[in-house]
Amino acid sequence: MERDLKILLLTGSYGNGHLKVSNTLKNTFFNYGITDVIESDLYYDSHPLLTKASKYLYIKSFNYGRKIYGLLYYGGRRNKRYFDIEFMNTYGMKKLMRMVETVKPDIIVNTFPMRVVPELKRKTGIQLPIVNVITDFQAHKNWIHDYIDRYYVATEDLKQNLINAGTPDYKIKVTGIPIEEKFERSVDRNDLLESYGLDSKKPVILIATGAYGVIKDIEGIMEKLLQHDNNQILVICGKNEELKNNLLEKFSENQNVRIFGYTNKMDEMMKMATVMITKPGGITLSEALAVQVPLLLYQVVPGQELENANYFQSKDAAIIVNQPDDLVMSVLQLIGDENHRNRLIDNMKEIYCPRSAEVICEDVISLVEQKHQFNRFIG
Repeated sequence: MERDLKILLLTGSYGNGHLKVSNTLKNTFFNYGITDVIESDLYYDSHPLLTKASKYLYIKSFNYGRKIYGLLYYGGRRNKRYFDIEFMNTYGMKKLMRMVETVKPDIIVNTFPMRVVPELKRKTGIQLPIVNVITDFQAHKNWIHDYIDRYYVATEDLKQNLINAGTPDYKIKVTGIPIEEKFERSVDRNDLLESYGLDSKKPVILIATGAYGVIKDIEGIMEKLLQHDNNQILVICGKNEELKNNLLEKFSENQNVRIFGYTNKMDEMMKMATVMITKPGGITLSEALAVQVPLLLYQVVPGQELENANYFQSKDAAIIVNQPDDLVMSVLQLIGDENHRNRLIDNMKEIYCPRSAEVICEDVISLVEQKHQFNRFIG
């Protein structure tokens, strides 16, 4: 049944996770009969050249600017005055105002930490519900604002953190982070392995280097893991074509290695994996929770990914490793210890929230309907 409801869905293209969340929510709204969903990468649509430059610096921060990125993240998180750059509260304001005036949405759903969104409401007084879908397991201060009507969060722990910071309980709903439904589907692992030409009797090590292929030391790590003939390795190189071509040249004749570029089959890769080496982005972690693949979080960058990693390690739901030799040792130990893998899996189940996108969409619809009822009542 088609619903007469209009949604402005905001996202950001720093990394791939926010875009994936936005796309998942958009598709889920469609499934609920809401076809009038206007999606915008607000920063890019407002200032494309400046956003391209800042995205470039963001990607480089994983290799060259870790300390600077961490300083900015934690300085902003602690609310120090010299990090409170006022223009970031209004960055994209004119574009957002034009969209609101033109689109006339019933609600704004925001999947990227932009203070400009609630600031628009504070400054103009518009009577429009605004909700934040927090896409990490800890929340930077840019997610938090008095003029946000609802927060959708990953865990009960994050809800309590927001309450401790002064956010009213009724504004927070524990939903998990939205992921594509295919990660939650059951499959026959042996059939999957056969379709990729892999041996079901050998361990499968999945290395996910991130959307931009930023994990370092991959070739040396692979060589050491392959010294153990029993191991099979899948590598996802993301959009890093140079990394993909180098690995193909090096390992193309090794029957225990499969090299991929950017893929929309990550669900299948995770479901085949015995263990997974990855960056701790919020969406990747949420996908891994659904599949329940044991995780090794490698060379974690200060900022939101370090916060995610520390949370998972505190719950004994993942292992943090920083050095290549330590990673190889940890992978081999985890592969050889089924009890440890099962313990990680059991703890992941405790964190996991199923049907996140559906739960969020249902609540968004409820918020809008309540708003309409209130308007009819006072009108």
